[in-house]
Amino acid sequence: MSLIVNWLESLHEQMKISSTCSRGRNRKSTCTHCKDQCSKQAITIIDHLPTIDADLCSMCGDCMIVCPLSAIEGLAVNRKFERTSLVFDDTYTPTTKELLIYAKRGLQSIQFDQLALNQEWTNALNEANTILSSLNQYPIAVVRKIPKDKLSRRAFFQSFQKEGRQLAKNMAPAAWKIETDGWKLSKYYPEYQFFSVDIDQNKCTLCRACFSVCTEKVFVYEDGLLQIQNDKCVNCTACTDVCSQDAIQVISDIKSKCERAEPYLTKQCKDCGQKFYTFHSKTETCHICVDRDSDWLRPY
Repeated sequence: MSLIVNWLESLHEQMKISSTCSRGRNRKSTCTHCKDQCSKQAITIIDHLPTIDADLCSMCGDCMIVCPLSAIEGLAVNRKFERTSLVFDDTYTPTTKELLIYAKRGLQSIQFDQLALNQEWTNALNEANTILSSLNQYPIAVVRKIPKDKLSRRAFFQSFQKEGRQLAKNMAPAAWKIETDGWKLSKYYPEYQFFSVDIDQNKCTLCRACFSVCTEKVFVYEDGLLQIQNDKCVNCTACTDVCSQDAIQVISDIKSKCERAEPYLTKQCKDCGQKFYTFHSKTETCHICVDRDSDWLRPY
């Protein structure tokens, strides 16, 4: 058995941060979800980018799961499943987000043996089941592991051979490595939203900086309407970080998806003559010229 276990462990790949990380695309990003979640202090911010110390990393997968953009690739090695059950392990606590995703992947129950679920697991499960109920999904049950009957020597080796093949298949990187976008709730619950994006029109200059940094395409503007697709928001904070006017707020708001459409105007700046967008009919100057010193050269 040890040879098989050693071989399977050799297949595990180190955690790595992909190019979708918000810090790699947005110098104003303040995201530290992965760093804050890492109990081993294996993640540090160097030159604005998160870096994983392979010597400290235990490959628990907590950083991978908490990342709102699913920008960390690897294997959560301490998550163990038996068919449609997640096996209770008191060395970690699953997040509510994690359980919601497992539920859509086919998880039906949490399985325990001698030890009952601790308070941390119970709290996470209760919160997940409350949300699942609001999403019209079946709850995750708690079941006791049924001990297997003792096998004869021949039956044991036959069972070992069969389960060994299945184990190798299940643990191979191609099967268990989290795919791109694998830890985004929006992928599994497309008919619902988990966040609402609110824009303060009294502050917003429609500079569209938030549009350019949003990889989830929450903001769409066309035909004089700014559409806010709340169901696509993962609360990566890219838009709130880049907004110079502090005009955007993202709040937790779990419900059936609701798109908003805000009308805007297309105008010509009286100072530089360039086209710009605004929510206000009385605004005559673009967001660049409005803050420009009159002694400066025009930007165009």
